[in-house]
Amino acid sequence: MIIVFIWKNFYETMFSEKLILSDKEKIFFLSLSEKRKREFLGIRYVLRYIGIKMNIFYNEKKKPFFFPEEKYISLSHSFEKIAIAISYYKIGIDIEKLRKNNKIVKIKKKFIRDDESIFINPNYEEDYLHIIWGIKESLYKLEGGILYSFLDHYKVSPFCIKKDSCISCWIIKKSYSKRFYAFYRKIEEHYLVYIIDK
Repeated sequence: MIIVFIWKNFYETMFSEKLILSDKEKIFFLSLSEKRKREFLGIRYVLRYIGIKMNIFYNEKKKPFFFPEEKYISLSHSFEKIAIAISYYKIGIDIEKLRKNNKIVKIKKKFIRDDESIFINPNYEEDYLHIIWGIKESLYKLEGGILYSFLDHYKVSPFCIKKDSCISCWIIKKSYSKRFYAFYRKIEEHYLVYIIDK
């Protein structure tokens, strides 16, 4: 079972933290910034809205998990959208707003490997960069935030926008590498990416 849920304009949704937070969640909530508080509340609102009443906890790397349920959850936020993925398998999800301001182009050296730069079509560079970032962010979440270098620990195989919606990608460790398949889709001005570890 895999559930991927996108919630739009969650900042505009009116709700009370008292109605949707458990006592344990309130303690964690108080330590967050204002932006993170809105995201935290938005996620819980969406989960209740779709009928999921399990509490979310966070490990030392701030990776969310359900307890005692044996389901995996991954979360992402981008401007007015929240993306939530729930599965019986480990899963990573990312949603990114496509911004035409060259911001992602300016930081591409921090996450694009030499063997990835050769297949990026310059006419669609920002699209490619957003998708590759989303894939690596999803792999990072899938792995639990342990492997932090987007250059050294994650690799995306060549793909072509508008032809491929399933992309081969890798987590690279010292002892071995593991192949995954990333699925992406454009939703309005956002790219949604998710990866499942079956």
